[in-house]
Amino acid sequence: MFKNLGKLFVVKPGSLSEEEKEFYRDLSFENFIFFREHFENDFEEYLSCLKKALKSIKFLAVDQEGGRVCRIKGDFESPLEIAKKAKQEGIKIFIEWAGKIAETVKQHKLNLNLSPVIDRGDDEAPSFLNGRTFGKDPQVITNLGKLFIEEHKKRGIKTCLKHFPGLYGVKMDPHEELPLKEKLFEEDLYPFKALSLEAEFIMTTHLLLPEIDQTKPITFSEKAINFLRKVIEFKGAILTDDLAMGALKSYPLIERIIFSLVSGHNLLIYCGSMTELMEALLKGKNELEKSSTLKARIKESLTILERY
Repeated sequence: MFKNLGKLFVVKPGSLSEEEKEFYRDLSFENFIFFREHFENDFEEYLSCLKKALKSIKFLAVDQEGGRVCRIKGDFESPLEIAKKAKQEGIKIFIEWAGKIAETVKQHKLNLNLSPVIDRGDDEAPSFLNGRTFGKDPQVITNLGKLFIEEHKKRGIKTCLKHFPGLYGVKMDPHEELPLKEKLFEEDLYPFKALSLEAEFIMTTHLLLPEIDQTKPITFSEKAINFLRKVIEFKGAILTDDLAMGALKSYPLIERIIFSLVSGHNLLIYCGSMTELMEALLKGKNELEKSSTLKARIKESLTILERY
């Protein structure tokens, strides 16, 4: 089972050294996420090199939300800006915007856009979320999210709802520290419930939410995953947010990996040091191979991912 562990990661590839490529091959890594630096040079050549090095490639992901969160350069208004324009000028302008984003992802031969953001938020949202949402009205978020997903489906691009269970009301940036969410509002959940059959993926966020789990962050919480499966009725693959983020810095990397897998997450995003990941997996190899719980979770996740 250990040799297939790489199938459950989405990693940020580096220089593609021989050591790095050998690591990917040994553990069957096949899912990758790309950032702005990847597109600054000849991305087509880089992607070709990656594909040649591996037996198979499954998900090639990017955060192409619009506005400031666009890894591929282009003139894309922010989700909040375009939502306001659509309200004033008509929905056609939103559909054209979403189609342009999806087309950009397709042109770069990627197949997964880690969007849309369906958190609630307006102009007063904290900096880490500001401009990235469609507003505060859950019905508007749902309607625009559905159109965004549809434009991607037309072009064969998979999408991901984020960030469950919603960052509305959170002040602390999970990129830096682990935030606490005081209350879970029904309005936060509505877009996830309404769109659960539309997108292929849902991404959780690093967050303490006592209403769901009093002791564990959402990323490590089996209760949170059960909530997604039973209350939200989501049947697709569930991703963590980046395990290298500051919110989880008090946990050793191998614990982040094991706890995320045990909770029931199907894919783990990791955008940190590849050397640290190699060392962590080597350190945890025995536990990963011997734990019956981990074996069951890994098998379950591989089964879910085989549907794609």
